[in-house]
Amino acid sequence: MKPIAGNTTTLRLKVCRALFGIALSSAAFGLSGCDEAEPEGVRYSNSPVTVATRFFPGSITSEHNEFDLALMPDGQRIYFTRRIEGEVQKILYSDFDGTTWSDPVLAPFSTDRDETPAVSPDGRYMHFGSQREIPGRPNLGGFDMNVWRMERTEAGWSEPVPLPAPLNLVQAEGENWPIAQNNLMSTIDGETYIFGTMNPGAPGIQAYTTTFDGSDYSEPELIEGLFEDPSTWIYSPILSPDGRYLFFNTYEAPDGIGGEDIYVSQRTESGWSRAVNLGPVVNSEGEEGSPRFSPDGYYFFFVHADNLGDDEYGSWDIHYIETEYLELESLFDSR
Repeated sequence: MKPIAGNTTTLRLKVCRALFGIALSSAAFGLSGCDEAEPEGVRYSNSPVTVATRFFPGSITSEHNEFDLALMPDGQRIYFTRRIEGEVQKILYSDFDGTTWSDPVLAPFSTDRDETPAVSPDGRYMHFGSQREIPGRPNLGGFDMNVWRMERTEAGWSEPVPLPAPLNLVQAEGENWPIAQNNLMSTIDGETYIFGTMNPGAPGIQAYTTTFDGSDYSEPELIEGLFEDPSTWIYSPILSPDGRYLFFNTYEAPDGIGGEDIYVSQRTESGWSRAVNLGPVVNSEGEEGSPRFSPDGYYFFFVHADNLGDDEYGSWDIHYIETEYLELESLFDSR
């Protein structure tokens, strides 16, 4: 599949409201009210990406584990996580020159076990997960990830700062992953953020929203009703850029295909619908996770690992497909 330069087609998105009826930011999307917008974005292939395809093998995807990508608003810089066997994962970045991606290099801020970069639509903030210790709040449990935030300046990204409690809940003695695990904070409007974590005493990893006013975050609100069983894990939740769909990965959920699958819920007037399996266009007998979108919603990204048998899986690779081939409307037509 040969990449090309300068092929910027449009994807018509009708955006009325963001999560739970909150209006989308006109500054972030160049629209107001329920006008139709036609954002332009970079195209990475000269032919339709109709089936799930590894994303630029040899540059972005390699023999190592790659996952959790984030694109800058212009679609020409990508941040992603790479884990090399025997080493902790780090965040790397690569630039697109209109033909291919540059050799990935380590992001200067990635100085610990870091993962899951997420960039706000205006490119002003980046959130990422890190195992680095929060000053004055030592972790007394086992493995624990927390979210850190940076702001874009003329000199580059600012020094990372940890988010406050209760977004970051460090573990108490005897607690371990996934309790208090938070590594992803995503947003489509720069105000309403969505994340997943397992609070102490909760039945599983659940999805929450919080509102960022530029300095503080509101008390997290639980998203309910995605599954009949509240103990079903809801991991790496993100919204589609038009705010109509909520994506996440889970396992042992109804209609599962492989080890870990990606599910989707549709926003309705009364809240979120029951989640459904995204289907074989993405999911397989292997494992799939880390759903993401290009800034304009044209591409859907996810990671895949082959099923090697005996509960063993291969390395994670970033894949992509054009969003229209997910056929999201048809998933809910019969419901």
